Amino acid sequence: MHSKKKADAYTELFLTFSDRVELWIKRGIIVLVALLLLSQVALSVPALRHVLASADRHEGVPIQRIGAH
Repeated sequence: MHSKKKADAYTELFLTFSDRVELWIKRGIIVLVALLLLSQVALSVPALRHVLASADRHEGVPIQRIGAH
């Protein structure tokens, strides 16, 4: 009987702990997805891309296509 109460108390503590951890993991994933989207938007702006990404400086002159839509 005493062992059953200990097991129930442990289960309750574990569920409480795991719910909190799950909440922090979900928040972390949401923050990381938001940062990913913001970084992609920032890299789509040519002036910001030049500052943020060093690869553009090393690639040379981009090809200018005349009449391309």
